[in-house]
Amino acid sequence: MSSEPTAIDVWEALLDPQGDFSLPDFSAVTPDTLSTAARAATDFALAEVEHIVTDDADPTFVTTTVRFESATVPMARLAALVRTIESNHLTPELTDAVAEVWVRLSATRTEMLLGVDLFHRIEQVPVTDLNPEDKRHQELTVENFVRAGARLGEEDRAHMATIEAELTALSTSFSRALGTDTRELAVHLGEADELKGLSEDQIAAAASRAGERDESGYLLGLNNFTQQLVLGPLESAATREHVLRNSMARGARGGDGDTRAQVSDITALRALQAKLLGYPSYSSYAIDNQTAGGPDAAADIVSSLIAPANAQLAAELDTVRDRYGLDEIAPSDVMHYLAKYRQDEFGINPDEVAQYFEFDTVLTDGVFFAATGLYGITFAPAEGVVGWHDDVRAYEVTDVDGRTLGLILIDPYARDTKRGGAWMDQLVPASRLTGDLPVVTLSLNLAKPGPGRPTLLSPTELTTLFHEFGHVLHGLFANSTYPSTAGTSVPRDYVEFPSQFNEMWRFHPQVLPHYAKHVETGEPMPESMVSSLIAGEDFGQGFSTIEYLAAAMLDLSWHSLEAGEHITDVLSFESEVLDASGFSPLVPPRYRTTYFGHIFASGYAAGYYSYLYSEVIAAWVSEWFESQGGLNREAGEAFREAILAPGYSVDPMTAIEKFFGVRPDVAPLLRRRGLAEPVEETSPETGDPTPAPKHHANNTRIAEILTDNGIEPQITVFSEATPTAASAAEKVGVDVGAIANSLVFSAGGDPVLIMTSGAHRVDTDHVASLIGVDSLDRADKDLVRAATGQVIGGVAPIGHPAPIPTFIDTALRDFPVLWAAAGTPQSMMPLTYDQLVTLTGGKEIAVVADES
Repeated sequence: MSSEPTAIDVWEALLDPQGDFSLPDFSAVTPDTLSTAARAATDFALAEVEHIVTDDADPTFVTTTVRFESATVPMARLAALVRTIESNHLTPELTDAVAEVWVRLSATRTEMLLGVDLFHRIEQVPVTDLNPEDKRHQELTVENFVRAGARLGEEDRAHMATIEAELTALSTSFSRALGTDTRELAVHLGEADELKGLSEDQIAAAASRAGERDESGYLLGLNNFTQQLVLGPLESAATREHVLRNSMARGARGGDGDTRAQVSDITALRALQAKLLGYPSYSSYAIDNQTAGGPDAAADIVSSLIAPANAQLAAELDTVRDRYGLDEIAPSDVMHYLAKYRQDEFGINPDEVAQYFEFDTVLTDGVFFAATGLYGITFAPAEGVVGWHDDVRAYEVTDVDGRTLGLILIDPYARDTKRGGAWMDQLVPASRLTGDLPVVTLSLNLAKPGPGRPTLLSPTELTTLFHEFGHVLHGLFANSTYPSTAGTSVPRDYVEFPSQFNEMWRFHPQVLPHYAKHVETGEPMPESMVSSLIAGEDFGQGFSTIEYLAAAMLDLSWHSLEAGEHITDVLSFESEVLDASGFSPLVPPRYRTTYFGHIFASGYAAGYYSYLYSEVIAAWVSEWFESQGGLNREAGEAFREAILAPGYSVDPMTAIEKFFGVRPDVAPLLRRRGLAEPVEETSPETGDPTPAPKHHANNTRIAEILTDNGIEPQITVFSEATPTAASAAEKVGVDVGAIANSLVFSAGGDPVLIMTSGAHRVDTDHVASLIGVDSLDRADKDLVRAATGQVIGGVAPIGHPAPIPTFIDTALRDFPVLWAAAGTPQSMMPLTYDQLVTLTGGKEIAVVADES
């Protein structure tokens, strides 16, 4: 009789390679095999740690740090497998086993990272002779231990272990409850008339989904975000209200699907965790090692866009009210009327547009085509590869030199066992240490059409596909030694940049004609339709920006709680945050707290701002590629090697600055979202458009200086002067504190330039003592003109006949985008704080005494 299989036997069965890839055998996944594999992986890791700790020889990088990395590989591989199952096809029989695996993996990871003997060995590893990648890996490993609490005292380490275990259980509970409520709140409709406006395929998919549950009528499943895509085309106001009501009710109805208790406990425990580690809040802890560097910078980039986005939203709502004679508009109607206006104004009929976006054609002749054109890689169906569901399709990727690069598993369709939204994951990260080729997954939630029917994409779904494929490329191109720093294993506020950049190809003239062909006739999309799509994209940016900003502000607010704060009335806290920040009640957050899975179940805690932060880089890089001719193979391969391939084995922003020669600025982002374009002005007498204001010679001079310093000039010229900070702030739609005033003072007759926030008045006595002069007096107009070549109200920080001693108000650091005069009272330009300091060579000071 054969003996019972050992833990290692089961582990090897689960990870039995399929072909050239270390692809798990999904057919072997059962509750028992998952549990046994978890024991095998964790026992192996702990045994390896014991060997490291008890080694009598002096610790070396290979025998200590690299061995620890290798010890954790099976756990990481199992975690990736469980993530894939949990998010794509979590059947009821696997639910408890998945939760148990997470508990075991989390507890083992915590035990290792809080082990003082292991940490002591790793800290002793000499770094003098290490190459740059190994030295960085050593530093990151030490940092991971420190951030986990390895330097805490024994009692606090025990407390941290308890907190980690509780957080793991709560996160799993949140995810399970949200899945339950999302399924239960799918909108059940009895009559076809209630779905009027949806396409034939959407209605058929709703009927099929109801049938799968043995229900009559139609079932509209809910995506993970608030604004369901069907709200655009649905003609019935009652149905729209029903859909939005159900969407927003998730997690807040009581019963098994309620997530409020988990939210309260998770945020309180994270605040306590941060305090133990020496941080005032969890957001301070979480963002400390991100690209932004701190919660204030993250909050500022969010808050700085609220006013201009609200202004744009108000204009959009006024437009649709006027167009359709609406006295009032309900939150459930906003998406509908924005879509209706796009259709009426730009001729964008969603059903007609979708006929040109057939999924398989978009994938092969659009997404794959763009990747081939830019990077030289090719794609082919992978024969014999079995995924976690029959819907999964596999593609083998070949590099430009003919070698196999990796494998992509694509799961396009929605189902009850799958969470909402769209995502990419690294099922197997590429690594020189393990020798593994990358296996990446791409999951969507498209409505599955009936037999023989094509899968058609909306413009939003088209964008999502290109976006997620940017992540896929990031994972495929991974070229790191260590799996923990490979591919998309980078800071949260950087990881979205490659995906946002990849969106640029969806409507690009070098790409779109290859895939935008009518599903029945094969005719290319008419130029008029292409132009309308692109023009119509800008309308509704205020709406989409506000719903995103509201969610990002909720995330930062929940994670700004201090230790001891335990918010039990979750919805009241949410309302207070949104009201205080000035968000419109007509546009609920993209995610309400109770179904904000990104931050309570998916690793984005205090990191949802990252989409906007990453977009700064993505918008800049997109314009750089346009300057290189679009699909330029040489530029693409250089970008791949320098930016995408290293993952976190190099500092991301250092790699960006080294490759491009400058740090990306905010101008392309403002342009991309339409938040900084001058509004066409009209004559008050005739109502006719006024001639565009002309650039002054001072503007030209300043533009040249900006260009010489690697900054793209974005000088806006108005028809009226903006001589005060308040008028300037109103004109560009920002907080008055973000206005960088150029104030010229006289120090015994010599000019001194002080760049101060528009929210401050200069304490001249205080500043005089700081800079070592007897007194400071405001310069008269003659001194200002002589020193700067410009007039009061229009003084720029640069462009002067000769250098002027310059001092910069440190309060300006609080704003990611500053606006300064550009040489005349009618012109302004955006700069970052760092750019202002660099351009002026100014000394940073506090201009009021109580901030020194």
